[in-house]
Amino acid sequence: MTDLPLYEQVRQSLASAIASGEYGPGDKLPSETTLAAEMGVNRLTVRRAIEELSRAGLVQSRQGSGTYVARSVVRLPVSQSLSTDSLVSGITQQINEQGHSYEDILLKATKVNSPAHNAELRLPAGPLWRVDNALAVDDDVWMWSSSWFPMELLKDPKKNWSPASGLYGQLNESIGELVPMWRAFSAEAATAEDAEILGIKPGTPLIVRDGLTADQDGNPVLRVSRRARMDRVSYVLRY
Repeated sequence: MTDLPLYEQVRQSLASAIASGEYGPGDKLPSETTLAAEMGVNRLTVRRAIEELSRAGLVQSRQGSGTYVARSVVRLPVSQSLSTDSLVSGITQQINEQGHSYEDILLKATKVNSPAHNAELRLPAGPLWRVDNALAVDDDVWMWSSSWFPMELLKDPKKNWSPASGLYGQLNESIGELVPMWRAFSAEAATAEDAEILGIKPGTPLIVRDGLTADQDGNPVLRVSRRARMDRVSYVLRY
C-alpha cells in the first residue's frame, strides 16, 4: 500500500518507463483511455499525471495528435564576438558542430513605408522590407527574428530564400560583409505571437537580442530583433 495519490503513482510509472527507454524521445504515448485501462485508474487520473510530466518537460502534448516524449533539452551557447557578428555567420556552424540539423524558415516579407518607423529603427529614409523568419533546430523552433532594411538592397527576399543561409545569405551577396554597430540584450516574457511561432506558452522567458548593422562603409542598413527561447539558447560574448 502507498499513501501517494493515484495520479502521482501513474506519473512515477510513466516517468520510469521514459527513463528506462521503454518510451524514447519522440515516441507517442498510448492514449489516456489505453493507459487508464492498463493501470486500472480513470482517465482523469492519467490526464493529471500527464500534466505533471508536461510541467516537468518530460512530455509534450500536441493538439489533435497526442502526447509525445520530449527530446532531451539542449541549450546552445551561441558564441558572439564583439568585433564581428559571429551570430550571423557562425550560428549554423555551431549548431552543426553540436550534431544538430537546422532550417531557416521564412515566415513573411512585408513592405513598410513610414518615415517615423525609419527614425525609430535608426535606418535611412525610404521604403523598407520587414522580413520575419524562424530558426528550427531538429524540427523544433528555437528563435525567430524580425529584420528591417532598405528595399533597394533586395528586390524580393521571398524569391531567393534559402533554408540554409536565410536572409543574411542574400544580403551578403547583395552588399558584401555586414558590420555590427551595436547589440543589446534583454529578457522578456513571450507574447501570444511568440508562443504561436515558438510552440511555447505565453509568458515563457525569452532572451531578446536587438541590433543595428552597417555596410562596409559604415552606413546603417539592417535592424534586427531576435527572440530566442531561454531553455534553448544562451549568449557567450567573446572579447
